[in-house]
Amino acid sequence: MIEKIKNTRSHRKFTDKKISKEEILKILEGARYSSSAKNSQFLRYSYTVDDEKCKKLFSAVSLGGLLKLEDKATFEERPRAYILISAKKDVNIPDFLQYFDVGIASQNIALLANELGYGACIVMSYNKNVFKEVLELSEDYETRAVIVLGEAKDIVKLIDSKDENDTKYFIENGTHYVPKLPLDKILL
Repeated sequence: MIEKIKNTRSHRKFTDKKISKEEILKILEGARYSSSAKNSQFLRYSYTVDDEKCKKLFSAVSLGGLLKLEDKATFEERPRAYILISAKKDVNIPDFLQYFDVGIASQNIALLANELGYGACIVMSYNKNVFKEVLELSEDYETRAVIVLGEAKDIVKLIDSKDENDTKYFIENGTHYVPKLPLDKILL
C-alpha cells in the first residue's frame, strides 16, 4: 500500500489520451466509499470528459503555483477530465469538516485514477464561476475542489527534504521533484 501512496502524485501535464465516462464512474465509486463526518455523505460530484468542456476549463485552473511559466502545462498538455466536488449550500456541516471530507474523497479519487493508469491533481485554485457554468452546477451547490485527470506526461519523483524550509517542489531536467520530510522530522 505504501508504494501505491508514494506513486500517487500530483500530475500537471497530460498526454492526449482520452478518459472514458466508464473510467470516471469507476474512479467516483471510490469517492462513494469515502469516510464522511457523521457519515453525512454530503459531497456531490460533477465531471466531464468532453474535450470542448475540458478546453474551456483548462484556463480556469491554476496548476503548479510554484512552477516557472515554462514548466507549466501547455494547452496541448491539458487535463482530459475534470471532477468538481461540491456541497449543498444549506448543508449543516461546519466548513472544517466539509474540507476534511473533501480531502478523504480526493485522495481516494487520486488513488483509483493512479490504479487505472491516470494521473490526477487536486486543485483548490480555480475559477468557481467558470466551473459552475461549464458543468451546469445548480445554484443550490457550492464548489469545494477540482480534480484534474489524464494520462500523466510528467515524471514526478519524491526526494527527501533537508528540513522544513526545503519543501518547495521544482522541475529540473524535465523531472518534477517533490521534497518530503523524513519520518523522524514529522514525529513529535
